[in-house]
Amino acid sequence: MTADAAAAYEQHFGRAPELTTYAPGRVNLLGEHTDYNGGYVLPMPLKGLGVFIAVGRGPAPGVVEAYSDTFNASETRKITDGKEGRWSDYVLGCLKAVAQEEIAETGLRVTLITTLPMGAGLSSSAALEVASIRAASELFGKPISPVEIAVKARAVENGFVGMPCGIMDQFASSVGTPGNALFLNTRTLDYQPAHLPDGHSFVIVHSGVSHQLTEDGYATRVAECNAACEALGVEMLSDLGPDDLDRLSGIADLLARRTRHVITDNQRVLDGLDALKAGNMVLFGQLMNASHASQRDDYEITVPETDALVEAALQAGAIGARQTGGGFGGSIVVLVPDAAVETVGQSLVDSFAKARVLAVT
Repeated sequence: MTADAAAAYEQHFGRAPELTTYAPGRVNLLGEHTDYNGGYVLPMPLKGLGVFIAVGRGPAPGVVEAYSDTFNASETRKITDGKEGRWSDYVLGCLKAVAQEEIAETGLRVTLITTLPMGAGLSSSAALEVASIRAASELFGKPISPVEIAVKARAVENGFVGMPCGIMDQFASSVGTPGNALFLNTRTLDYQPAHLPDGHSFVIVHSGVSHQLTEDGYATRVAECNAACEALGVEMLSDLGPDDLDRLSGIADLLARRTRHVITDNQRVLDGLDALKAGNMVLFGQLMNASHASQRDDYEITVPETDALVEAALQAGAIGARQTGGGFGGSIVVLVPDAAVETVGQSLVDSFAKARVLAVT
């Protein structure tokens, strides 16, 4: 795919790129909407599903020419531009964060190819941000560590694009290793790889319902969590643990349910990490099931299609299943014994006209 990105660059701009780079998407196994609350998450980068970029200096100082081979669409921006609500905002914001002065002098040309379906809940935007920062830092000789890349990418999405997300997606894409989960404390940025035991696989299934987080309830959930912090007198909901659940009876029911999800999903991440270390995939599956129920009932970010897919996956032989990503559509992640991967995947595709298997770990 990097070769394809380079070929698209040469075909579109009439010359070879100076370099190519790549960043993977991610699936989140446990810990949903906990990252902007300073909590724990357990994502996994996806091998082969990501964003592939080719770049080179351009002929016009300060001008960014961006071409998406996936969408067959071109956009031309100035490095001094602000957000305009276009796909190139993600690229432009990252370029400004890393090499605005250099691009003001040389200009830049970019082509990209993505193998991540838009709106699938697999962090296509974070992968685009990480790949863009990597490309600019390498092209202009400005080394940035993987952790710093994640921090900058999140800052772009928060401050330039206007999406109040946490850092999980960018961190998983920049720091993680495909094939391994990544345990992350989003408040301290302490992290450790989490090996996945043999004998089981995670199957990612798109529900067919695409989401657009900047247009749905994501920002509302962030605001509700902030209101819950104020009501409970804490800086972040990650200040609370299971022993604080009794305190929730003293605040509004909606805020209590949002808080309960964050507290319990934080604990599920910790328990899930222990389960992986012990090779206890039955327990891990139970934690996934509980996480989905919490997303559905307390955080209210699932949709009928993902609820039905989760239930059907469990009936077909999955050990665990849950909606993954920001919610309001997108994909589910299913834990399946290796021997049942094909059977479970085919059952879901046969039963749901819009469902499709995107990846198997």
